[in-house]
Amino acid sequence: MRILFLVLLAYAVSAQTPPVALSDPNLKSAGTMSELMLYVIYPTSNEIFYVSRDDKKTTKEWFELRDKALTLAESANLLMAPNRARDNDQWMKDAKLLWEAGNKAFIAAKAQDLPALEALNAELYEACQSCHVHYRPNYRRRP
Repeated sequence: MRILFLVLLAYAVSAQTPPVALSDPNLKSAGTMSELMLYVIYPTSNEIFYVSRDDKKTTKEWFELRDKALTLAESANLLMAPNRARDNDQWMKDAKLLWEAGNKAFIAAKAQDLPALEALNAELYEACQSCHVHYRPNYRRRP
């Protein structure tokens, strides 16, 4: 009876928790997670965080901002790829927060809507903060 209970319990737990995606052998990372953060996500997110540094943007600057916002949104998809995703739970939630903020930034940059971009600061901060708290060892911990 006890074994049957354990088997049923194990089945119930496994049915509720989606399995971590298996790696696709066709997906290959060019850089490490740290390099992706430092060279792609960090600089593109800073463009959104500090969008108000220059409130009179040229057409060229708006195009560059649009490109960086698209890069930020699409980088969330890289984080959700099977070869990068740490799990199918919190990791995916955090990556989706980044995608949502990046997508809104992309839409606002295409419309050249500075107030809409400025309004995304808290949402983008939350996406970054949540992921770092969950997955970056010693984040915000002082010795």
